[in-house]
Amino acid sequence: MMTRDKPTDLAHLPPSTAEEIRAMARNAGLDLPDELMRQFIEAWPAYEAMIRRIPRSRSYAEEPAHTFRPARFSGRGQPR
Repeated sequence: MMTRDKPTDLAHLPPSTAEEIRAMARNAGLDLPDELMRQFIEAWPAYEAMIRRIPRSRSYAEEPAHTFRPARFSGRGQPR
C-alpha cells in the first residue's frame, strides 16, 4: 500500500481567525450587523471543518457523478 506525501484535503490547515472571517465576509460583499456577524463567526468553524474534509485530489474519472451508485440507497443492488 502506498502512502501519499501530500494530504488529500485541507483539514490540516489551521482554523480561520475572527478577523480573517470578517475579511472574507467583507470581500464577499456581506455587510452584516454586529449581532449577525458574531453569529456568523461563531458558526464558521463548523462549516470550515466540514468543507475542508472534502477530498481535493480526485482524478477527472472520479467525478462524483460517476462514482454514485443509486442501487446502494434504493435496496435494488443488494443480494437477496
